[in-house]
Amino acid sequence: MSIAAKLKELFVKSNVFAIYRRKKMRKRLNNTTATLLCPNCMGGTLFHDLGLQFRSPTINTMMYQGDFIKFATNLDYYLDTNLEFFKHSEYTFPCAKLNDITIHFSHYTCKEDAETKWLDRKSRIDRDNLFIVCSERDGITKEDILKLANVKAKGVLAFTYNYYPDIPYAVQIKKYESKGEVGNILRRIIWNDSREYEKYFDFVKWFNEANGGNFDNKKYVKK
Repeated sequence: MSIAAKLKELFVKSNVFAIYRRKKMRKRLNNTTATLLCPNCMGGTLFHDLGLQFRSPTINTMMYQGDFIKFATNLDYYLDTNLEFFKHSEYTFPCAKLNDITIHFSHYTCKEDAETKWLDRKSRIDRDNLFIVCSERDGITKEDILKLANVKAKGVLAFTYNYYPDIPYAVQIKKYESKGEVGNILRRIIWNDSREYEKYFDFVKWFNEANGGNFDNKKYVKK
């Protein structure tokens, strides 16, 4: 690790603004046993900030959004399917198939650790306290996003670049409207170690208050 990288890591760990932000978030949080399914590192960073146990197998993994939609809308089927690891032509970290979808274990170095964490966190899923997040990218369509309306969950959130007034759980990020997909909302804001997605949505309030229904997210959107 370079000196610059080490200094950056030290700053992140000792950053008083980041410590205060996390302390404030955790103080507001009442729902401390939520399961969050998402197709990227958002789950890990968000739950780390909130000081929560990882109760989701998708944490520290990556799926393309289309695969994630399949996973979230056919949860019982995919959770009952065994991982089949394979050597990916592009990545060195472990990758596995769940029938027709691919899980990228981008935070792991061996398939044994990846599978152990997947199974452990799968066993912690709280189906009565389930939240789902996706983003409009990787070529998914409005029709794909609409499939999430039928899942059994407390909360569903789709970050989109298009405006969908007929989808109550779609939250448009206008800066990406002309880009053709939602960009890197995991981008780190160094001064307080927050992430871009926090600018648009109040996740703590969502975890505390969402209770199914039509997944109307208007009151959780940050102005």
